[in-house]
Amino acid sequence: MKARKKTGYAWAGIGIIAAAGALAVMLPGGSPAPQASPAELQRSAAAVEAYMNGKDGSSQYGHVLRSWTEAKLAAPERPAGISLKRVGGGQVYGSAESEGYGGDVIYAAPKDKVAYEAEVPEEGLYEIWLDDFILARSALNPELSVEVNGEKPYNEMNEIKLPVDWKVREGDKKVDRYGDELVPGSEIDSAWRSEGLRDPNFFFAEPLKFHLKKGRNAVEITINEGHLLIGKAELKNTATAVQPYQDYRASKPGAPSGEVQSVTIEAEDMARKSRPSIRAKYVRDAAVTPYSYKNRVLNVLDGYSFGESGDKVSYRFEAKESGFYRLTFKYSQDTNNGMPSHRKIELDGNVPFRELSSYSFPYSSGWKNETLQDEHGTPYEIYLEKGMHSLTLSNDNSSVRDIYHELLETAEMMDAASQQVNRLTGGLVDRERKWNLEKYIPEISAYLLGIAAKIEEQKRALAEQTGKEDLPALSQLEVAAQMVREFVDDPNELPHYMGKFVGDQTSAYGRIKSVLPMLVYSPLHLDKIYVGSGGELPKPEAGIVKSSVENVKSFFYSFANPRYGSAGAVDGQTVQVWVNQSRLYVELMQRMIDEEFTPATGIKVNLSILPDENKLVLSNAAGSTPDAAMGVSFGKPFELAIRGIIEDLRPYDGFYKLAEEYNPGAFIPFIYDKGVYAFPETQDVKLLFYRKDLMKFLGEEPPQTWEDVASLVPMLQKYDMNFYTPLGSNNSFKGFDTTTPFLYQFGGRLYDDTGSKTAINASGAYEGFEFMTDLFTVYNVPITTSEFYQSFRNGKTPVGIGDANTYIQLKYAAPELAGQWAVLPIPGVRNEQGVVERWDPTYGSSSIIFKSSEKKESAWKFIQWWASADTQSAFSYNIKSTLGEKFLYMTANLKGFADSAWPSDSKEAILEQWKWIQTTGKVPGDYVLEREISNAWNAVVFNKQNPRTALDNAVKTINREFDRKLQEFGYVKDGKLIKPYRVPTIDNVGNWVKDDGK
Repeated sequence: MKARKKTGYAWAGIGIIAAAGALAVMLPGGSPAPQASPAELQRSAAAVEAYMNGKDGSSQYGHVLRSWTEAKLAAPERPAGISLKRVGGGQVYGSAESEGYGGDVIYAAPKDKVAYEAEVPEEGLYEIWLDDFILARSALNPELSVEVNGEKPYNEMNEIKLPVDWKVREGDKKVDRYGDELVPGSEIDSAWRSEGLRDPNFFFAEPLKFHLKKGRNAVEITINEGHLLIGKAELKNTATAVQPYQDYRASKPGAPSGEVQSVTIEAEDMARKSRPSIRAKYVRDAAVTPYSYKNRVLNVLDGYSFGESGDKVSYRFEAKESGFYRLTFKYSQDTNNGMPSHRKIELDGNVPFRELSSYSFPYSSGWKNETLQDEHGTPYEIYLEKGMHSLTLSNDNSSVRDIYHELLETAEMMDAASQQVNRLTGGLVDRERKWNLEKYIPEISAYLLGIAAKIEEQKRALAEQTGKEDLPALSQLEVAAQMVREFVDDPNELPHYMGKFVGDQTSAYGRIKSVLPMLVYSPLHLDKIYVGSGGELPKPEAGIVKSSVENVKSFFYSFANPRYGSAGAVDGQTVQVWVNQSRLYVELMQRMIDEEFTPATGIKVNLSILPDENKLVLSNAAGSTPDAAMGVSFGKPFELAIRGIIEDLRPYDGFYKLAEEYNPGAFIPFIYDKGVYAFPETQDVKLLFYRKDLMKFLGEEPPQTWEDVASLVPMLQKYDMNFYTPLGSNNSFKGFDTTTPFLYQFGGRLYDDTGSKTAINASGAYEGFEFMTDLFTVYNVPITTSEFYQSFRNGKTPVGIGDANTYIQLKYAAPELAGQWAVLPIPGVRNEQGVVERWDPTYGSSSIIFKSSEKKESAWKFIQWWASADTQSAFSYNIKSTLGEKFLYMTANLKGFADSAWPSDSKEAILEQWKWIQTTGKVPGDYVLEREISNAWNAVVFNKQNPRTALDNAVKTINREFDRKLQEFGYVKDGKLIKPYRVPTIDNVGNWVKDDGK
């Protein structure tokens, strides 16, 4: 592994030298950039290799493949294939269960490992091909990881995705109560197929190559996600070159070339798609078809849902006669900062000629007809036989592959250089100190010059590839190169201004990183596709007259629109629910209600968007509250309950049985006096995120306790790394979500037994407070980290605590880290029994019923249905299939979450952390408790105040406000407590949410 990395990074060093020596790099003023001498460039090569070998992390496939090619590893021709013999793992199914395969197959589920062996006659690079059948037991995309002889030479081997074909569910085209067309559901179109394992980032058209030695080789395939059947497995090399258009056209000399009958394909009518979230949408534009000024009709392929790497759509059409056809696409592409979009275009499963392997659709803010053509404007002609054909468009990144990987490699080099400098300086930023970096790193100037040249080289390559000179991405690269060059003449300034070199998004490093997603995001809106001889086509844009007429018709129709009239009114039997969610979420919820809940119960429910929670209080004052509300934030039910606005849910039938599906701690914020006034919907989670590659490099294990964290921090700081806790965010206010974990884990509590005084200065709570300040004053954990995700991604903070949003960002926006990070429950404190207590408050949204409602029973039945495990699980799949894999729903229902669309790689850690939910009970005036703990932390960390003094001062202010608020609500009179306030805690919450509670 070490030798492989050394080879790959040595190539990177040579590449930089070549760029620095061969390119005439110009500074902004037009003068030549300072050129390094050959001796300096030679030293630079050694520097690159030394820096990069210091990073013990796997490379990208493109880098590894290049090093294999340079080592002259061949790809032997093996069209017949070498059989992979299964030696263990999975479950054998006979032919009766093989879904028509006709022989024994292997059933594999998540976490299954299937082991194979192969006798290879010749060392070289091979492709792994599988016969597979995707089972529809889960809507999650099947994902594999592969080891060859116990190794994973490149990151992509950690997350290899198997393609899935989806189709519109039969008979699922429906309209809502207003006549608006709904997005139809999708279902997996399963079939046996033989396919090579491919690059999950779609930079390579051919299957991935794997290095196998001569003789016996072991191949292990682990199922990360999905359920599938595996038939034959073998090693092959089958890639063949696609001919250019000139050869293709010349190969059809006798084909008829006259006029042919044209075919128009509506782009929203997809026969197959690679993701269920690729969808049609409605555009109110008279230029698109179909169009209606009265109702929403699905009339275009939504380009925002068809822009991720590997997205694919297929259409079926009939050629009325044999002959040559031209393809014209009516499209628009008005996003992604002016970058063009690329698509691989296939007819009947094959790319007819090379030019369609990655065809560029230029940026266009309006609708445009693009006839496939060469650089001279000559249309391509494609021969089709009479009959049915398929047309497939897929988002392919091969055209930007080299630019992407070169920029990514350059960013890694910059990161390595900054680490080398910081090891020397200790990360100290003292502008009065004079450094002599060249004494210890003699090649630093040439190295920096090489980096600048590399950035400039890729800037020119991108300009040439796009045919534009004014793209924002080019500006970012130009500024990044300029910022690096500023250090070439005087590298001793680097320690003083390291933030300009490697820092946030405004640094040179950050600017390069910001360009990478622009290269691979490729949205494309499609209205229709014309297949014909290329005669005159309808204009892509509607004229002024037509647009004006349609706008006038739409305006006058709005006065008679049923959605604002009787059809939109709520009758006396319909439950009115306000929902604090986006329009798309509400539409999905309403559809599930109309299709499942109402037919089963006869209860009609009408959902309305709640744009602002303050409207709940205002509506109560106006006497116009709905029957129920959903998506209510965790703090609002207590405020409404203490004022008698909402219902106690405990007396309703089925409350206790449904509550068993939830963690009892999730109810704590919704408890007031003897009642539970809301039901949990969603809840967040905190997890420990750690970089497996960097922890291995450090020789450390991820911390389980805060004692482990204290031991790990000095090692991290030795390499200019650090630990992140949410207390170190850039928000000066430290809420309960960041402070109470320490207080609870150290055995403290916030209130005394009467609920009238705080106990934060008592034993346990004080130790927790002292430690959470020591992290910053003694252990020097950064007081402010602007963005943990970015810091984790670039290796500055390889271990820290994040939330579900951090997980989603790393999972879907950092493909270069695939397989290099993992999650665990957060660190805690080991108790006397040896158990690590990981207490953490977990907040989310909830559902409430208004006391003024006349349909409380119906509203409760609806909430009861909605909060059930089956409904919550189904909703999570509906969201993901409609909006995309990045839209993950975290239900508070434990069984519903276990069965949900959340990725399997973190479910176990999340469910384990949820066992330690300890949310703070609500007390009148608790806002001052939260505020004063925050103020005390700031006083200790920033003003160096003694922790005991800071807490004692806070206690006085808190108790004074508690006394005032409890007197307001009748618990205190004349300064005396006349009745205790019942504070819910993790120890007594069962009294409220269990059937045998008191």
